Amino acid sequence: MIHASQTGSTMAASNAPTPAAPPALAAFLRGCERRGAVFAELQCGDADRGDVALAAALRAFRGKAAALPMADWPVRFWALLAATPQLRVDGPGAGWPDAFAALARPATADRAALLLRLAGGLQEAEAADALGLDGAAYRDALARACPRDALGHPDAGAWRALADAIQHHLRELPADRLAKLARLREDALAGTRQPPSVKTPTFAATPAPRRWPWIVLAAVLLLAAVGAGLWWWRGQALLAPPSAQAPASIEEDGVVALPPDPEITTAALPAAGAPAVRADDVIAAEAHADFALLADADDEARAREADFLAWYVAGAGATPATALPTSDADAGAPDAAR
Repeated sequence: MIHASQTGSTMAASNAPTPAAPPALAAFLRGCERRGAVFAELQCGDADRGDVALAAALRAFRGKAAALPMADWPVRFWALLAATPQLRVDGPGAGWPDAFAALARPATADRAALLLRLAGGLQEAEAADALGLDGAAYRDALARACPRDALGHPDAGAWRALADAIQHHLRELPADRLAKLARLREDALAGTRQPPSVKTPTFAATPAPRRWPWIVLAAVLLLAAVGAGLWWWRGQALLAPPSAQAPASIEEDGVVALPPDPEITTAALPAAGAPAVRADDVIAAEAHADFALLADADDEARAREADFLAWYVAGAGATPATALPTSDADAGAPDAAR
């Protein structure tokens, strides 16, 4: 059984108002909402989808700001906005006008690195922290997203034109869009949730089409095609000449005689002529002047080096006696031996 005091306390807890946001948080979100809206719009290519992402980031940041130092607010806000599901992929109706056509080429993550600089106004270190990248990885992503010329080189002129177009878009947001952003900010500060404004297509339930009439029609057309083919083949048979229509001889119904066997003629081959060369006329190998040399490969090799061997035997390979140093003891050794 629930007592009145318990019920009253439960109702009071459920209806307790959300604590008012501090003025510093309201001022921070007011300063970020315009840049955040343009960043989200150009990141996903759809203004309505970008506003949904901005509203989610504002609500999430409102709940985390109290536990963060104010110096960390910019990086945490842009990290929450860049991580929203609506901005991680291009929207179904994503599109970039002529001034922003260069944004359609980069990948989603590389485009975010570029827009954090041009639309978010962050420095390189802050943008890298918001995306969870180190300095080298962020610079690589920024280089991939940089506009390119026809030769594939970075185009400084296109970069400046894109930056000018984004700044102009920031300054020239229409009044109704600014009012909508203000409502999103106030709802986030109040802790209320505004329903998404993205229109989702609705599909009316339609009964499944009946397929059997088409099957019947296809069968009729197939039969008609077969009948037309048989009729054409029958007409060609009737138009053929009589010699092609009637067989040579018919012995009985359904039996056609085979044609006669073809006549085969033969012709005798001419007499064989005398051979051009006989084996007896070939010179025998033994009669060759160098047969002994050719038969022994080792003797042939030595014969080819005969001049070198003769020179070596003649004393060219021996060391002259005068080149060897001698001593008095060595000089008397032969005499002593004798």
